[in-house]
Amino acid sequence: MCNSDMQTVFRVIVTLFDLIRFFIPIVLIVLCTIDIFKLIVSKKEDEIKSLRKGVVMKILYAIIIYLLPFIIPAFLRLADSIVPFNYDNSWKDCWDYVEKNKKYN
Repeated sequence: MCNSDMQTVFRVIVTLFDLIRFFIPIVLIVLCTIDIFKLIVSKKEDEIKSLRKGVVMKILYAIIIYLLPFIIPAFLRLADSIVPFNYDNSWKDCWDYVEKNKKYN
């Protein structure tokens, strides 16, 4: 399938993606909580509007980042079905193998 060096590189990348997928939404939720607290305390109308917009955007970013590992493969499958590519997909087989056999030490 793929050599151990390639598996090691893909394992690091998959682990980084998992960490990003886990921590970024948490950070955005904490920032949203702080903004909501500011929103409750604030008395200025223009500040309330900007904070409300910021909270909505942070929630959207958290959802998109969490769903990114599902969106990208779906997009690539769609693009491949529309315009079939002739390429060597051995790297994809290796990636799938590493994702399927994740081991967190």
